[in-house]
Amino acid sequence: MPPQRDGSTPLTTRSGLELGLFLCAVTLVGCASVVPGDLREQVRSVPFATLQRAPERYAGTLLLLGGEVLALRPRGEWMEVAVLERPLGFRDRPRLDRAPRGRFAVMVRLGEGVDQLDPGRLITVVGEVQGGVVVNDIEPPVLSGVEPPAVSHVEPPVVSHVEPLLMARHLYVWPPPLFPGGPDIGFGFGYEGSIGF
Repeated sequence: MPPQRDGSTPLTTRSGLELGLFLCAVTLVGCASVVPGDLREQVRSVPFATLQRAPERYAGTLLLLGGEVLALRPRGEWMEVAVLERPLGFRDRPRLDRAPRGRFAVMVRLGEGVDQLDPGRLITVVGEVQGGVVVNDIEPPVLSGVEPPAVSHVEPPVVSHVEPLLMARHLYVWPPPLFPGGPDIGFGFGYEGSIGF
């Protein structure tokens, strides 16, 4: 390549095209959703508030949800994962800057990424709605500046509610942040499972 008047050498058309294609490919891979495209095409969009009100109405529907793992409950060959739902953002990652909209549960077959699940981890899941699961929460007494009574036989009330229950078809466990309080950078772990008993 002959140098130009300013002393620089221009990129050839071919090497410029190759560089452009490489940069496009890297950008597209980095921006891709963590959900496989063929599975994503089957997902139905249902507002979470609507799902919460009547999860049985959406039984058999494939949904994309995400959030923060609250608890793990073994159920035979399965693990029931309690999740605090959060809106999804870039690459379908749960957004911590948005308020949670409720809770849901997802069933994951043991051995399919369950070892990556810990309370506090973020997950993105594609799952088939199974209906709802009744959850009993102990509601602490509301005291406005008053010390609780020193009576040991008083039990706090139990509040029951129904949470949507999904059977995982695809689960992606987001890596913990490399720099707590800083940007989330890292590589994740995902798997595809099948529905079955």
